[in-house]
Amino acid sequence: MHYRDLNGYLCELSFEKNSFSIESRHVLVICSDNGKWVLTKHNERGLEFPGGKVEVGESLQEAAKREVYEETGAHIKNLDWFAEYVVYSEKPFCKTVFVAEVEGIDRISLLETEGIVLLKELKTTSHFSFLMKDEGMSKIIEKVKQLEKWND
Repeated sequence: MHYRDLNGYLCELSFEKNSFSIESRHVLVICSDNGKWVLTKHNERGLEFPGGKVEVGESLQEAAKREVYEETGAHIKNLDWFAEYVVYSEKPFCKTVFVAEVEGIDRISLLETEGIVLLKELKTTSHFSFLMKDEGMSKIIEKVKQLEKWND
């Protein structure tokens, strides 16, 4: 699926592994905590799913777990590959999307975010990051809702 993000960049989304020649070095994790959507409130962008860049020597799965913890304080389990997409910006990059379940939440000091936000219903508002508002994210959310553990 092709679409343009809200910055105007061409993007390509796939629900099949290894669809792109660009190596994924970014992660996005869509988590569930007892039927609630797990988001983080980024200090500048607003509400969004946790995620970020893979560090040197780190696997995608390790990065996913680390980013969720650093941005929300949540420990996750049942981490599964879900999708990937490429953003054809000046420096094109690929991002892997995972789904997971929260195992527990620690109260920790956070740097980039104001912490975990749990939502029973996922309805986009002005409080949401631009990353949550494009056509690709809508398609990802639609597909995630089809999973049994994601009943909205």
